[in-house]
Amino acid sequence: MKGKEKSLLDRFKPFWQTGITISEADKKISFCLKNYAVNQIFAVFRTNNTSLKENEKREFEGMVKELAAEKKDIGPEATCTAEEYEQFLNNSFLNVDDEDRNGEVTLVTSQNFKLLGDLIDVLIQWGSISDDWAKKSKIIRF
Repeated sequence: MKGKEKSLLDRFKPFWQTGITISEADKKISFCLKNYAVNQIFAVFRTNNTSLKENEKREFEGMVKELAAEKKDIGPEATCTAEEYEQFLNNSFLNVDDEDRNGEVTLVTSQNFKLLGDLIDVLIQWGSISDDWAKKSKIIRF
């Protein structure tokens, strides 16, 4: 028997949560991750005519409002380039890889590798990815 399928909101919420987590360190990348989450939810909602439960609608509306407010605060620099995002991704990968190589592997490390795989999917939105990232993606998703 298959497990319960994640709701539309739950599928993209990890990107939003990561955006929140890194907001102090990098507001621009944080905004880009949150924007990705909102855009993906909206795209799937429109394309598949997927419905959201009432509480999910309220949460999604809150996400959209928060994102709009952040965009005003950040200003025209709210978008990030593929190069900026790739640098963030590279730093994240190095941190998690260092944990793995130094024997500090925990459930959180495993979750971070999973998240890195998801973050590579965001990089793909900017176009083709380097062979290096394609290789890392395969390793991460073993």
